[in-house]
Amino acid sequence: MARGISNVFNTQLSSRQLRPFYAVKMNFTSGTLLISTINADIIIGGNTYIGAGTLLTVSNVLESADTKATGIKITLNSIETSILSAGLTEDTSNIDVKDSFGLLTTTNNADALVDTPYQIFSGFIDSMVLEENQDNSTLTFTVESKMVSLERPIDRRYTDQDQKELFTGDKGLSFVTSLQDKSVGWGAGVELPQPKSS
Repeated sequence: MARGISNVFNTQLSSRQLRPFYAVKMNFTSGTLLISTINADIIIGGNTYIGAGTLLTVSNVLESADTKATGIKITLNSIETSILSAGLTEDTSNIDVKDSFGLLTTTNNADALVDTPYQIFSGFIDSMVLEENQDNSTLTFTVESKMVSLERPIDRRYTDQDQKELFTGDKGLSFVTSLQDKSVGWGAGVELPQPKSS
């Protein structure tokens, strides 16, 4: 997916017959789910995105002048069994998600992609909520921006025990405790050699 808007894409944005869509990529461990808000399947970058039409909704992507993480919600209605099974059986937390914005045009009575869709969001699944009734199943994914990791406190300490939890047998921090109260006279008591007089 493109990260810059081309002239062709920009021209189509100002067209009177604007036909936008979202394309969502979710990298589940059992396979990648490619789905779009178009009513028919479409090939983007050599990959076929399933046309979900109005069964797929994506919330607005908010941008802020502040450096802060903003998330989105992706909702799938009347989902098929394979997608529902993946959502229920797999650990969906931290699954990579990419959301792209694209445009369609009609040429020769067929839908055609206008240039490459523009990636507007990248993040990971934070939570998933399943709602069921007699007629319908709805999966709602809360997707967080990767910037949210910058807002989380780091629970690591520079201690020998903490280091060995990461790397068993590592002795790089084994002397940290003894150094805390150690008095080190940096450069004290060392006699520098005097230059020889000629």
